[in-house]
Amino acid sequence: MAFMAVLFFFMALGDIIVAHHQRNFLFSRAENQARRDLQLMAANFLEPRLKDDHEGIKGFILRWGEEHPEVMRLAATGSDGRDLVTFSRPKDGARAFLVEEKVISQGKQLMTLRMESSSAEVDGLLHKLHWQLGLASFLLTAIAGIVLWFTLRRIALAPLEKEINLRLETERKLAAARHQLEERVRERTAELEDANFLLQKEGAERHVAEEQFARLHREYELILKSAGEGIYGLDTEGRITFVNLAGLQILGYDEKELIGLHLHDFHHHVRWDGEPYGREDCPVCAAYGEGRKYRGGESYFGRKDGTVFPVEFVGTSLVEGDKILGTVVVFEDITLRKRTEHDLLELTDTLERRVMERTARLDAANLELRETLGQLEQTQAQLVQSGKMAALGDLVAGVAHEINTPVGVGVTAASHLENKTREIVALHGEGRMKRADLDRYLVLCQEAANLIFSNLNRAAELIRSFKQVAVDQSGEGRRTFRVKEYLAEVCLSLRPVLKNTDHRLEISCPEDLELNSYPGAFSQIVTNFITNSLTHAYDGDEVGSLLVEIGLQGGNVRFRYSDDGKGMTGEQVSHAFDPFFTTNREKGGSGLGLHIVYNLVTQKLLGTITCESAPGKGTSFVLVFPAVIPGGVSHG
Repeated sequence: MAFMAVLFFFMALGDIIVAHHQRNFLFSRAENQARRDLQLMAANFLEPRLKDDHEGIKGFILRWGEEHPEVMRLAATGSDGRDLVTFSRPKDGARAFLVEEKVISQGKQLMTLRMESSSAEVDGLLHKLHWQLGLASFLLTAIAGIVLWFTLRRIALAPLEKEINLRLETERKLAAARHQLEERVRERTAELEDANFLLQKEGAERHVAEEQFARLHREYELILKSAGEGIYGLDTEGRITFVNLAGLQILGYDEKELIGLHLHDFHHHVRWDGEPYGREDCPVCAAYGEGRKYRGGESYFGRKDGTVFPVEFVGTSLVEGDKILGTVVVFEDITLRKRTEHDLLELTDTLERRVMERTARLDAANLELRETLGQLEQTQAQLVQSGKMAALGDLVAGVAHEINTPVGVGVTAASHLENKTREIVALHGEGRMKRADLDRYLVLCQEAANLIFSNLNRAAELIRSFKQVAVDQSGEGRRTFRVKEYLAEVCLSLRPVLKNTDHRLEISCPEDLELNSYPGAFSQIVTNFITNSLTHAYDGDEVGSLLVEIGLQGGNVRFRYSDDGKGMTGEQVSHAFDPFFTTNREKGGSGLGLHIVYNLVTQKLLGTITCESAPGKGTSFVLVFPAVIPGGVSHG
């Protein structure tokens, strides 16, 4: 637009100069034409004047005036100054110019002719010329602007649109992969429930129990092979007993090449310079040799082709009673993360310091999460060994239901941060990075790091809360927080889920309402309510409103959540808080969400919860709990 404005200005200036010269030319030509006409009439009037033929002169002047509409006044004046003949018509308001010519014979002035002509015709031509020049300038400016736009679009915008389409395609593939993973988890959960039913029904028959155990063991191996991290098992002598598919792909070996080998019969664990560890100082050997859990942090493993890559690994001993059965080592290839960290360190000192601080926090949260997951894996292994498949099914279903949202949000934020990091590194490498680009990137880093950190903390807190509900514990994680600000953080963590819908989420809460309570319980309650509404309350592309209202009512806190979805029948409302009851199991509902909410409200918050719903009229939940929990601190 700026280019077109400047171009149009110069073209308009040129038009004005051309119009000015054309105006002078037209007026000069009109005046010369009038003078030539008058000279012609003077030559024609010589003979009639000598003969005193006034009627002939008068008739000629009148006819001339009628035939030439530009003539305003035409007069013939005698030598004594009296008008002999005069023709005139009303003036049209246009500019007029006067021309006169004398009729002379033998040095004597016989008559003077005066003609006053209008410039209306010239003005009309000038007006038309102005419009033509203006229209031509506008069209040329528009054409030049359009050509410039398409040129910029082809050179600059087309690659950007291609990148955007590639990113959208990647997101669709990630969504499809996540959906497939959820389907596989649901299938595994259903199979575990079937296995639990069969074990309870046929527990007295040893042969059938052994067959069921073998089948479940094979399924457990399939789950291990489907895991994204590398996993291999060792016996008490350090020989490899199994390796999952991800581990074989990372290390570059076939399963037959590793099974039965001692850990130090191949290039497995090395120092940073590629030199292998000995059996005495190998960190992995410490796990099966000393019978303890060893978290290796960042180490280096070797592939079959001799290359070395960085990993994080955890070695956990398998213990049954007082007997050590072996060791399970879980490792993850962190080459991409290390490369990303190296690229980030090449920016500026300020950016390096901030990224290192955020990375330290993320590592701490990730370490805690891996430790918890390691404990969960150990628990699963013990449950398999002891045959308690019912508890395993409950634990897997609960964790899959609760941890999916914060981990998914953290992965999405990390992916977005990675893409923006590649962009800023590309700008820096090309020398095109501006201060504004760096400022925007720093703000993005701050937001993404906070989002990832808060969701990893939330995931760890969810796992702790899940274990607390399972063993009927309470009392941990209590602190003072502002309710509205905390709910805003919870809703922010749910933004990747809500952004794919058009639902409206509203929070009504006093700004100064401050509670000394359990923020983890609040987070789980709100998250379960919102995800339940998105999963069960609306069909297809329906758009609804979700409302959260919190306030003090006497000595109690009143928490109300409602949606305007399709609602539930009376029978469904009566079973809403039962474990494993769901109205939409085909979409992945496990039936644990509201049961967990019920336990949090009644056991941790010492309150009550009621559900009100009717078909087509939405659903609402009302929570009432003491503002001062016995033995605690006032809530506000």
